[in-house]
Amino acid sequence: MNFVIRLFPVVMVLFCLILAGGCASKTETRTPPPPEVIVSQPLKQEVTQFLEFTGTTAALEFVEVRARVEGWLESVRFEPGSEVKKRDLLFVIDPRPFQAKVDQSEAALKGRQADFQLKQANLKRAQQLVATGSISQLQYDVQSAEESVGASQVGIAQADLEKAKLDLAYTQLTAPISGRVSRNYVDMGNLVGAGEKTLLTEIVNDSSVYVYFDVSERNLLMLMRMYPNIQDEKPSDREKAPAYLQLADETGYPHEGKIDFFEPRIDSSTGTLKVRAIFSNEKGLLVPGLFGRVRVPIQRKEGLLVPEVAVGIGQAGRYVLVVNKDHIVEQRLVKTGQLEGTLRVIDEGLAEDELVVVNAIQRARPGAKVTPTESAISKTPQATEKAAPSSGK
Repeated sequence: MNFVIRLFPVVMVLFCLILAGGCASKTETRTPPPPEVIVSQPLKQEVTQFLEFTGTTAALEFVEVRARVEGWLESVRFEPGSEVKKRDLLFVIDPRPFQAKVDQSEAALKGRQADFQLKQANLKRAQQLVATGSISQLQYDVQSAEESVGASQVGIAQADLEKAKLDLAYTQLTAPISGRVSRNYVDMGNLVGAGEKTLLTEIVNDSSVYVYFDVSERNLLMLMRMYPNIQDEKPSDREKAPAYLQLADETGYPHEGKIDFFEPRIDSSTGTLKVRAIFSNEKGLLVPGLFGRVRVPIQRKEGLLVPEVAVGIGQAGRYVLVVNKDHIVEQRLVKTGQLEGTLRVIDEGLAEDELVVVNAIQRARPGAKVTPTESAISKTPQATEKAAPSSGK
């Protein structure tokens, strides 16, 4: 009995050691599996290379309607903001003083004409008398001079009458162009045209709009090589370079137009040339003075595209993450092109057979191992924008 009591602590120690060894054998260090990421090969397709510019819209026609004569504004004949047609009556200035001037000039002309007829008759008689020696040559010369003075006075009177009729016509101000008229800047009853040509309203023809933008020397040469007849005086519609416009709140370039004008010389202070494109404005969205971006297609080429979300920006520039054959993430510095819908064109730095991380990018770290799941890149509708015409090369 005493022996068993003495052996009991030893047995308990051995039992605890056995239990501890068993527990230790069951504790294992578990390494988490590599994170899963979605990868895709770049989408290879024909893309259009564009030149991009910033520009501003301007009206096709713009006219300031001003008072040409001094008088009291009698009436306003239009609704502010309405559409008017060419020769529509807009304003009437009190015509009575000008009508009186016309009547006065007509009466003065009749008097000059009667006086001229009398001097013509006197000269005719003088011609007969000088032939018979009844009057001297000097008297004849006086009659001839008086006839010439009478003719000039008739001419002056006729000019005064024309001027008076013109001033009378200026009392009715009509629209010089068709378009949208602004508000009347002067109310009825005010004196206009006193000392200055008072601005009464403005008319804007925005059925189509111009967009002006500046082109650098390098881009100008690219345009001229792509469209050799672009600077012809009257190029055909086929020879005009197409242009696409994007407003501030728009995605893509939904407005299609044509380049129709180049300045004749480059501005030496900026090294740029002013270019103009014209766009139809059927929906009325293109208000003169808007800021916009302009695209001009210059060539087609095969390109590689990846989702825009797959392109990152670092201190060294833009990059994408690719997964090699060992499932290790690598960083590729790339040179990017334009955005095609949700896809970005990659000009340099990426091969078409490489796998690009396009989803769960935050789980991918350069040098780390991942579990890739391959998925194809789908072509988006935005990426099928109208292509540039063939260069003919």
